Amino acid sequence: MAHDLKQTVQRHTERQNDAAVDVVMPVRGLYLVRRTSPSELEHTVVQPLVCLVLQGCKHVSLGSGTSTYAPGDTMVVTGNVPMVSRISKASVADPYLALAFDLDLSVIADLVMNAPEVHSRPSGQDTQDELRDALRRLVLLLDRPDSLAVLKDGLVREIHHWLLLGHQGLAVRQLGSPDSQARRVARAVAILRAHYAKPVPIERLAAAAGMSRSGFHQHFRAITSLSPLQFQKQLRLIEARRLLVSSGKILSQIAFEVGYESTSQFSREYARMYGRPPTKDKRAASARRELSALHSNPLNSPAPGRSYDGR
Repeated sequence: MAHDLKQTVQRHTERQNDAAVDVVMPVRGLYLVRRTSPSELEHTVVQPLVCLVLQGCKHVSLGSGTSTYAPGDTMVVTGNVPMVSRISKASVADPYLALAFDLDLSVIADLVMNAPEVHSRPSGQDTQDELRDALRRLVLLLDRPDSLAVLKDGLVREIHHWLLLGHQGLAVRQLGSPDSQARRVARAVAILRAHYAKPVPIERLAAAAGMSRSGFHQHFRAITSLSPLQFQKQLRLIEARRLLVSSGKILSQIAFEVGYESTSQFSREYARMYGRPPTKDKRAASARRELSALHSNPLNSPAPGRSYDGR
């Protein structure tokens, strides 16, 4: 992978002074990623995107398939789908580095409409080198903001162009069609993402997708691999885990905030998804915050021979 691209991503992410950081860039949908240690399994519900690994290694499970991504590998996701991933190779000296770019459905639609002879029938050719080069040129322009303002729209279109011509071009093209099943289900997914903590009638989701109730259930599961209720539950539990590890809120507060009326039900479903009870994650997160605070202020360090939690 190009040395200048790795250097640029490293420099922009190091400014955050955090071991695990995703940095939003001044290009819509572009994120730079850095991790300085291997991670546990991470559950997310991803939107259509392309990810390029620059350093380190990541294992990803999407649906029934599992893949390993090493430096130079690109991952293309063409639907709103649950993903389980784990960074397996990362250190302070050699952090995991990657860039992610959300696909813009309006750009896809515009390319297909204005150049149908090129994009309407994807060739399925190997465009990985061209795609990586376009992503590289876009990221390098982060250090030249005046030029970025002039050139970024063209590079964003080029990235989508190579995706449309690539091996997953047919699935990418369907994302841009307002009448495709993927695009119609995406409208329902947007509602679930915005209102994950509240009950959403299935009739509202089906109407947003322009489908009958039974047809909506069928197409939603075919595209996301989950039922609408399961999809919403995953969104709730992913947000709950974020709150557990990043806030000092008590368990019942978090459960209520993400849409659960029963703390016991929340705990059962959390443990089913993550393999351990939420109380365990909360204690671990609290210990990490206390340890971090001690390291940042040596005057608060405990007496020799005594751990920070008094044991």
